[in-house]
Amino acid sequence: MDHSHNKINTGSFDTSGNILKFLTPNQLNYLNEIRHVVKFNKGENIFKQGAPMPHIIVLEKGMAKVFLEDGANRSIVLRLVKSGEILGGPGFFTDYKHHFSVTALEDSVAHFIEISVFKKLIQDNSDFAIVLIAYLNKAHINFYNRLKVISHKQMNGRLANTLIYLSNTIYNSSSFDTNLTRQDLADMSSMTKESAIRILKDFKSSGIIECSNNHFEINDQEALANILENG
Repeated sequence: MDHSHNKINTGSFDTSGNILKFLTPNQLNYLNEIRHVVKFNKGENIFKQGAPMPHIIVLEKGMAKVFLEDGANRSIVLRLVKSGEILGGPGFFTDYKHHFSVTALEDSVAHFIEISVFKKLIQDNSDFAIVLIAYLNKAHINFYNRLKVISHKQMNGRLANTLIYLSNTIYNSSSFDTNLTRQDLADMSSMTKESAIRILKDFKSSGIIECSNNHFEINDQEALANILENG
């Protein structure tokens, strides 16, 4: 399916949950006039690593995974993004290409804003610029923390960290349904799919979690935290 031109008409930006709320009313009105709104089906690429970067993207609805591809049919999932988040990356203001790929985990709607327009928003609105810098820095801090876990923890600790991240940061619940596959969980934890399945089975047999297909329940957050700390 060619989704790249699947432009749809929606209402105004919902800025309640994202940093676009720091734009002025005039700026928001202008964005509503010039944005491109695209619907993505579950599993479709929103953009591809190495491709040109003509737009900044705001995920209006849905969820997506951000991942690095290493050229050997393997990937490292860096983070998940929820509705209201901005997708850009280090290519903005540098080489203007995408340094990671993004794929929709569920049916999603994204707003595409031309780079030149986004630059002008930053130049004309210092409050927005400051909040944007803080947003990007927070994303980098989270990435560094995950990199530390991947580099220094054993596999049990890495998978415990992934489950804690999903529960506390993404789904905000100890009980959640996810569109992540077991391969995605493995890619988030820097291990093989087989290892992820084995460790999930160990966690389940220990009573720490319950999991069946796409449903997860964290029964013992403290035990997971201890595995992360000591693993």
